[in-house]
Amino acid sequence: MLRKVLSLIAIYMLVGLIASISNTVRANWVETFDGDQLDVATWQFVPLPDVTKTFTHTIVTDPNGNKYVSLDETTSEAEYGSQFGAGYIDEVFTDVRVGAIVNVTGDASRAHHGLMARLIYIIDPDGSITGLAPGFVPLSVYVMHINWEDGPANLRIDIEKVINVSNIMDNPEDFDLDILVPGLNHARSYYAELDVVGSGPVYVTGSIYEYKDGPLVARTATMVDTNGNDPWEDEGAGDEVFLDGVSGVFAQNQNETPPGYHTTFDDIFSVSDGPAAVGPNPADGATDVPVDVTLSWVEAEFATGRELWIGKHGAMEKVDPAPSGTTYTPGNLELGQTYEWRVDQVGPSGTVTGHTWTYTVADYLIVDDFESYTTDAELRSAWIDNINEPGVEYVLLASGANNSMLFEFQNQYDPYFTEITRTFADSQDWTTQGVEELSFSFIGEHENAEHLMYLTLEDASGQSFRIETFPHACQSDSWRQWTIALGEFSDAGVDLTSIKEITIGLGDGTDSGQSGEDRDHIYIDQIILHPAG
Repeated sequence: MLRKVLSLIAIYMLVGLIASISNTVRANWVETFDGDQLDVATWQFVPLPDVTKTFTHTIVTDPNGNKYVSLDETTSEAEYGSQFGAGYIDEVFTDVRVGAIVNVTGDASRAHHGLMARLIYIIDPDGSITGLAPGFVPLSVYVMHINWEDGPANLRIDIEKVINVSNIMDNPEDFDLDILVPGLNHARSYYAELDVVGSGPVYVTGSIYEYKDGPLVARTATMVDTNGNDPWEDEGAGDEVFLDGVSGVFAQNQNETPPGYHTTFDDIFSVSDGPAAVGPNPADGATDVPVDVTLSWVEAEFATGRELWIGKHGAMEKVDPAPSGTTYTPGNLELGQTYEWRVDQVGPSGTVTGHTWTYTVADYLIVDDFESYTTDAELRSAWIDNINEPGVEYVLLASGANNSMLFEFQNQYDPYFTEITRTFADSQDWTTQGVEELSFSFIGEHENAEHLMYLTLEDASGQSFRIETFPHACQSDSWRQWTIALGEFSDAGVDLTSIKEITIGLGDGTDSGQSGEDRDHIYIDQIILHPAG
C-alpha cells in the first residue's frame, strides 16, 4: 500500500469520521457480476488520490458471456493519478475469508492486485482531513498482494499489515510472508484467498489456487499479529491488532511508468464461515516432535464443532469421536514417522475443509531434556543429590531456546563421590517403540580432575545396576553423547518395564585430588531412549 504516514494529530481527527460501518449487520456476500445488476447493491469503488478523476470501474463481458469488473487508472502517479483503487462492501467482519479470481495477464497490466480484510477507512473529499490528497484513505487493513509487476516469471504473493496508508512490514521475506510463487507458467488468472482469524493474536494467511477448489499453487506463512511489537513488524509501528472491518479488492501502481493500472476481478466474496483453522501446534513442518505430543489449533468464530483427520502421508483417517475442543493427543504415534493432519470446522453453513499440516515425530523418547523446568528449585526437587549440603550445586542453564543442567562436584571431600537421582512418580516402561539404547549428552572442561562417571538404573522392585565410563570423560570440553545398550541393564536383572530411578554420578569413593574449595563441573542434557544406532 502507500508508504506515506499520517501524523498522530490527523489520526485522532479521523476517529470521529470513520465510515459508519460499525452498525452494519455482518452478512456473507458474493459478487459474480453476471446479472444485469450487481449482486450486492452497496459496492463502493474509490481511488487514492482522487484528483484527476481518471480512475474507473467497469463491468466487462468476455467473448464467452462471462462478466467481471475492471479497475482502471490511466494517469500516472507523477501526474497525480491514483496510486490505488479499491472496491469494497460495507459489511463488517471479524473472522473472514475474502476470495476472488484475479487476472494477472491477458489484458491486465503488470501491477499489484490484492484482497483486503478488516478494513477501516474514511473518504477524505478534499484532503483537508488527512493532509494527503483527497480520496479513499485506509486507516487499518490486512492485505494480500498478488505482485505481477515484474512479469509472469516473477509472480510473488505477500501479506501485509497497513496502518494509515503505510506498510509497516519489516523484512517479511525472512518470515515467508512475501514469497516467490513456484514455477514459471503464471501468464494466467488465479483464484486468491485471504484468511483472517482471531482477535489477539490475529492469524493472517494468503493463498492462491489454480482455480476455486483446485490445487494449491502457493501459500504464505501465517502472519501472527499480536498487541506487542512482532518480529516482522517495524519497531513501534502500530502494534495493536485489527479487530474487525470490511472486505474488498484493490489494484495498485505507485510507479511513474507505466502509467496507472488495469486489473480485473471476478467472483469476489467475503464470508465469516469460510476461514480455515489456524495456529497448529506443532507448527506445520515441525521436526523432532515428542511421540506423546498433544495437538492444538485455533478455530474461527463460526465453528460449533470439528472433524479431525490424522495419519501418515496419504493415509489420513477421521478421528471418531471428534475432539470436544481444540486439543487432541493421538497416543499411537511411531518414532521417526511423518504425519499429516487437518481440522475441518463445522458450522451453521456446513463443513469448511482445513489446510493440511505435517510434523515428524522424533526418533527418540525423552527421559529428561530439562525444558520443563523454569527455576533451579524445580530442577532440584526433581533431581536429588547425595550430599544434602551447599557443597553441591546443580542449576538450570538456559542457552538460547534450550536448557541444560549445570552439575558441580567437590570430590576432595567425603564421601568422595557425587550423584544426582531422579525418581519417577510412576514406573517407566523403557521397552516401548523399539527402543534399545539410553543416551545423554554432556560437556565438561579440560581443567577438571579425573572423576569416574557412571549411570545407574533401578526398577520398582529395587533391583539396580551401574554402568561406568572413563574417568577422563568429564574433561571433554566438547559436547559428547554417552550411549548405553539397555540390554546391559536387563541382563543384570533390571526390569526395563518398570524403571523407577535413574542416577548420574561422578567419583569413585577416593579423594579426587581437587585443591582447596575447587569445584569441577559438567553440563548434562538430552537424556533420551532410542532404537539401536
